[in-house]
Amino acid sequence: MVKNELISRKTRATFEDALAAGSTLHRIGAAFDAAGIVADTTYKPIGKGERRSLIAQYCHTLDFTNLADVLRLLRAYAAVIEDFEDRAPNEGDRESAEGRVASLKACLGSEGLGYANGKVTPVTPEARAIFLSPKPVPSITEITRRAIFDRLIVDNVAWWGSLEEVEFLDRLFELTNLPSNDPRLKSMRADVHQHRVNNYDWQNDWVYRDRRLDLLHGPDGVVLRFLCEMVHPVVRPEPNEAMALVAIFNEHLAADGWVVVPGKPISGRPTYDARRRGISAVVLPEPVHVHEVLSDEYVGELSAKCDSRLASGDLDGAVTVGRTLLEAVLGELELRLAGERGDYKGDMPRQFKAVTKLLRMDEQRSDLDDRFKDVIRGLVMIANGLAPLRNKLSDGHARVRKPALHHARVVVNAAKTVASFLVESYQFQKEAGLIQAAATKGAT
Repeated sequence: MVKNELISRKTRATFEDALAAGSTLHRIGAAFDAAGIVADTTYKPIGKGERRSLIAQYCHTLDFTNLADVLRLLRAYAAVIEDFEDRAPNEGDRESAEGRVASLKACLGSEGLGYANGKVTPVTPEARAIFLSPKPVPSITEITRRAIFDRLIVDNVAWWGSLEEVEFLDRLFELTNLPSNDPRLKSMRADVHQHRVNNYDWQNDWVYRDRRLDLLHGPDGVVLRFLCEMVHPVVRPEPNEAMALVAIFNEHLAADGWVVVPGKPISGRPTYDARRRGISAVVLPEPVHVHEVLSDEYVGELSAKCDSRLASGDLDGAVTVGRTLLEAVLGELELRLAGERGDYKGDMPRQFKAVTKLLRMDEQRSDLDDRFKDVIRGLVMIANGLAPLRNKLSDGHARVRKPALHHARVVVNAAKTVASFLVESYQFQKEAGLIQAAATKGAT
């Protein structure tokens, strides 16, 4: 076992192999989702199939030295074993299916853990000393959750969007496996249909208080998935409406260290994912004009990747993506203003000066206030500094030394601050009629 990791790589690999061979994408997602684990859909593991990639995306958000994260993983493993046990009697190769369950239990046994009645528990003194601790407290407080829900209620937001309520909840929960509060009905699914479709005697905000879903007190992953699903393009087709809700979510989630960011696009429209927010992280604003400028979906995702890599500890990657973000913004702005991108052979400071001139912010202008010129000079210094820093610290070149967290953070935040400033300056001047977009060279 790697030092300080609470669950070994061998055990993790054994469960991955079992899931890849004997489960489905839906069942894998259900096991991890039920444990409150959020998948990092921006993480793209190399050389893995669909099932292994999905498992890796869930595990990429976990810190295996952190007790709370490992306890969530063990809850997922318990759900995996329970699912395999339930299906084993009906499998074509029953002996193989039962052998898979036995190997998973044996693997847990090597960790000092045992499985019984749908739960993984410590059985050795060493494991009890590690795993028997108070139940992890969700990082998203009840105060934050109530503040978000109260705002949605006041603004009369239909949380189900363009779908039916049951249809929306089916995307997140196994409603048929949850109990009904009505003794006449068999499941929560029937319960919701009866009281929201047939009788219509529940208020619109019933979902926020329902103890079966436990959005107020349950794991972080439960409420975060609910919020992200609210702004999924299938649920909320109007992008501006979705972005307005994301702004509300982030206003309150920031206090607890979370942020909702654009994820993998579908048909040109972003889905959304939740990420832990790095300390002092600068988040590019998400109004319409940012997406209008950063029309390339790849570029639009870079800001979210910066935060994701910082949060996951991938500091080399954070430095690389930070500079790539600024390079992409400069290239897009130059294309919009000059009609083509120049060939600067990686000389970002020279590209930066060319773009600021196109944006009418270069130091040669006599009508600019001297203090504003100082700001521009400072931005040029940042652009100049990012190039050598990236070469020394990132994974794009042979490293001189590994970046510390505060080194990576200052590079990322500097890149994002400069990129945000350039984008907003472009939009302001464009709306004021001070600059005009050029025809793209070569266009017909």
